Amino acid sequence: MELGTTSRDMITHLDHYIFPDTTNQIIVRKINRNDYINLFNFVNHNFSSDWIQTIKDAFLIIEPSIFIALDKDGEIVGFACYDVYKNKKCYFGPMGVSLIKRINGIGYSLLHHCLKDMYEIGYEYAIIGGAGPIEFYEKSCNAVVIPKP
Repeated sequence: MELGTTSRDMITHLDHYIFPDTTNQIIVRKINRNDYINLFNFVNHNFSSDWIQTIKDAFLIIEPSIFIALDKDGEIVGFACYDVYKNKKCYFGPMGVSLIKRINGIGYSLLHHCLKDMYEIGYEYAIIGGAGPIEFYEKSCNAVVIPKP
């Protein structure tokens, strides 16, 4: 029961990673310094204070590994990060999509933009921290739950 209801860390192997077709009506791109206020406001409005601190810390890095998804009006509707949470390497997350835009493939696209970057810089694996829903990551990138010690 705990496995189905609790977020857990997962891992996915990036060896021979192939970027899937993520075509949708959303633009996904890496952030730039000018995106800070809009991203901060988006995270503040939609997610936890822990994620706000992660975004603040990420912008202390010269080139933060954050992707954003923009709708047709240029508004942020989702974001995904890697290597920014507590400066952990090979660590994907956090990722979030606004509640009204979920199940439109935005999370899938954000996930794969990050995994592609991680693969291209030479990571063999990606740790998906506090994954939920687990089924999304199992289907999207063949991730598996890391057993508790």
